[in-house]
Amino acid sequence: MTILFLLLVLALNFMISWANANYVGRYWSESKEVGGSFRVYIVVGYIMAIAGFTMVYGYILVLVAPIFLQIAEVDTETILMFEQLSSDLIYLFCVATVIPTGFYIWIRSLKNFWEKKTLANGLTAGWNSYAQIHNTIGVARNAPSALGRVTKALFGGKSKKKDNTIIVLCAIFVLILAIFGGYFTASTIMKKADREYDMFADLKKRKSNYS
Repeated sequence: MTILFLLLVLALNFMISWANANYVGRYWSESKEVGGSFRVYIVVGYIMAIAGFTMVYGYILVLVAPIFLQIAEVDTETILMFEQLSSDLIYLFCVATVIPTGFYIWIRSLKNFWEKKTLANGLTAGWNSYAQIHNTIGVARNAPSALGRVTKALFGGKSKKKDNTIIVLCAIFVLILAIFGGYFTASTIMKKADREYDMFADLKKRKSNYS
């Protein structure tokens, strides 16, 4: 039941990340020309998409890797250590990217609502406020212990076993693989949307329809 719930969360995260990458792709080239806060907003969305895909791929690898480790006759304790360290590394990478970028999007949504007090802007600001506060509290509770476990695994001192080094290397490899997967997936979706949509042409078309 726990695995099923995790898969549902990952599927939802994948869809949200896909939507983010597609959205920023529609304005990627144009944001380079416009620049300013609009460019920052688009880049922030791109980073969040990469982090989202990284989380999905990372936890899928954490779920699948033990199967191959069991086939290789790795003992249960080592597998559990690998799963914990991999999960901690993926978690810390994602929160280190999502929390700062989330603050930017949250502040921007509050600014938009202050300038244009519409229902849509109000709902967006409200949701972003809830999400950012919830995420920040979660990080404050969970990040210190995760960071402590990672620090202990990486710098465990003389008492650290030789096998632990292999676990650390495998966990880091999983993180790197997940990051590359997240980067290439987000970039592929973004570039496709960038090719298919022209913001300036769309604005020009809308202007001609209204005139």
